[in-house]
Amino acid sequence: MDSIAFGQKINSTPMIVSWVVGIVVGLLIAIFGHQVLLAVILGVAALVACALLFARSMADFYGYWSIDDEGISSHNYQNMSVRFQSVLFPFSEDKDEFKLTDIKSLRVVVGKEMNAPANILGGSFHAPEKIMFHIPTPYYLELKLKDGRQVNLDLSADWDDSETIQYVIALICDRANIEAGIVKQSN
Repeated sequence: MDSIAFGQKINSTPMIVSWVVGIVVGLLIAIFGHQVLLAVILGVAALVACALLFARSMADFYGYWSIDDEGISSHNYQNMSVRFQSVLFPFSEDKDEFKLTDIKSLRVVVGKEMNAPANILGGSFHAPEKIMFHIPTPYYLELKLKDGRQVNLDLSADWDDSETIQYVIALICDRANIEAGIVKQSN
């Protein structure tokens, strides 16, 4: 099986924009103010501010993860400091990798006051396509591993690809020899 990917990975565009803004601010201060120390300080401040703006304004659709025959590899962007680091240095990200046989349980979690896409685990829920991306609500796989860790794999960006999601859930359940459940959040 080829690798199947979900979500979006943070690319190098925010990094390039942040570094360019920092360098331009630093150069402008150095050229027009003739103060190198002030130029360095304000250039770094502009770099950090721009990177923080990118990290803060990122949508929740950056929960990148992939699955293949070997296991699951995920990037957790839920923490602000991880997103900030990923904006500045997108090639230095730590991946969380584990084998499919390490999974103890799997649940599909659907956010409060929303409906899951139709046909996931036989569910008959429905969410109108026009409003799906405007509702900030979770839709993810909750995996509990045999070593006690819990891993949440985001499905929000790929909510309309029901066939692939069903295939991945069936694959995980088959390889880990577990049953899947669906949960609708209440709080």
